[in-house]
Amino acid sequence: MYKKLFGFVLITHIIVIAYFGLRPGAPTTESPTSVNNGSLSESSTLSETGSTTIEEDDLLEPMRVKVSYPEIGSFSEPVETELPESIKADDIKSGILYDLSNNRVLWAKNSAEVVRIASMTKMMTALLAFEDVDDNDTLSMDTVIGVTNAAYRIGGSQVWLDPRESFTLQELLISIMVKSANDSSYLVGEYLADGNMDSFIERMNTRAIELGMNSTQFLNAHGLPEGIDGNTSTCEDLVRLAAALIQFDQAIEWAVLPTYRFRANAKEPTILANHNRLIDTTEGVDGLKTGYTKAAGYCIAATCLRERQRIIAVTTGFKVRQAKRRGYQGADRLGVQCKASL
Repeated sequence: MYKKLFGFVLITHIIVIAYFGLRPGAPTTESPTSVNNGSLSESSTLSETGSTTIEEDDLLEPMRVKVSYPEIGSFSEPVETELPESIKADDIKSGILYDLSNNRVLWAKNSAEVVRIASMTKMMTALLAFEDVDDNDTLSMDTVIGVTNAAYRIGGSQVWLDPRESFTLQELLISIMVKSANDSSYLVGEYLADGNMDSFIERMNTRAIELGMNSTQFLNAHGLPEGIDGNTSTCEDLVRLAAALIQFDQAIEWAVLPTYRFRANAKEPTILANHNRLIDTTEGVDGLKTGYTKAAGYCIAATCLRERQRIIAVTTGFKVRQAKRRGYQGADRLGVQCKASL
């Protein structure tokens, strides 16, 4: 059993090194990294696996995942309190490795500590959109949404929405899941609340309480800082949020896309590259959300499915943008060990 657990624990290390070490340019909430006018920027790449971009016409209407997981009540004591000596956890401000299939904590560090969450905020924005489509007969993924001046003014990581444009809810949600687009996140929240962003933020916080996320506070729909403040949560609360979001097939389907052609019918489509490089480098990883602000550091909520076991890993607070060369070698070695352990 310990050998298998060691493999699961190594997933956290792979997330740390692969996400912040293998990637040539780490994602930011505050700095755009996507591709505009059909050409890749220096900090964005297409899939290294040769995967083809999936067009929006190939994507299905949302439905609930048929696999049901145990409801998360209180979190158990972690099976392991320390990582193996070969894994350095000093840079992790807070983290948790959770076995959703068996409702148990495999490893944790300060997992109940309140921290800034940056763009991991967008998991709640997406969840409310998926739930509204499920509950509202007048709303669908084909609903066309006109860009507002307020959404146009949102900066940071974005897809450069223009008030002269309109997009379907599906297109906007994919840009959120793949590119972490702040402007799309604002526009979706604004639309779902009939133009009243204060009302949408209230909904975010109400839904958080319903999910048992009692240490979470949302100030906006995208995760950018609000003056000296920012959206806050805990790794445990984010596990609850991730577990709710992956009940929707399309959340995973879109989060795992390596690239996406936004403005697909334009003369020069905007090619979006996924911020989460783990989907290309780590077996079984199929989501879910990355984030960065100066106050939050580099963060990720990652989901992994291996041999019918669903694992959720959340880590926050990394200050290092890019690992040294030895990090690449370490990630390769640990990846082989993890596969052997599982």
